[in-house]
Amino acid sequence: MTLKFAFIVACFAIAAFSYFFCVSRRDWAWLTLGLLFTVGADYFLVIHDSHLPGVAVFCFAHVCYIFRALGDTGRGKRIAWVVVPVLAVVVLFAFVNGALLVLAGTYAALFLTNIAVNMKFCKINRPIVLTGLILFALCDVNVVLFNLPHYLGTAATFPWAFWLIWVFYLPSQLLLAASAFPRLKK
Repeated sequence: MTLKFAFIVACFAIAAFSYFFCVSRRDWAWLTLGLLFTVGADYFLVIHDSHLPGVAVFCFAHVCYIFRALGDTGRGKRIAWVVVPVLAVVVLFAFVNGALLVLAGTYAALFLTNIAVNMKFCKINRPIVLTGLILFALCDVNVVLFNLPHYLGTAATFPWAFWLIWVFYLPSQLLLAASAFPRLKK
């Protein structure tokens, strides 16, 4: 197990431990499930260097974060009954057909939705959640820069992007994990 993967598992453990201190059990459940999917995605991406299942599992992590932000609204429940089955079909189709670009597009749409929904509806630790999501997005920009030359068949490379992936990703996951804890009053 790599040190990076161990860090992600530790973030999941932090979120799981936050159960005893969290403000909302429902919020905690969506966050912890999202981080569990993140551990699963990183298992495929970091340990096995397998992009297709890794991106597929990450899609479901973002769905969890979207539902976390929506809270107990009726809107969230209605969206869940439509989005989750449709997403499952799209992810399954892309996975079976080896359509990584379709899956990556689905992932990007979910990520943008995640950020928008959290900007509007997030009630618990919004600054921490949004900072974590912005760092997560910066990580993904570097993932694209690192992998783009391979998919375009160009000689240009961005070797620094690999390091920036982790510079942004590790703190993003730590902030998301810590977002279940109640904020300290000044």
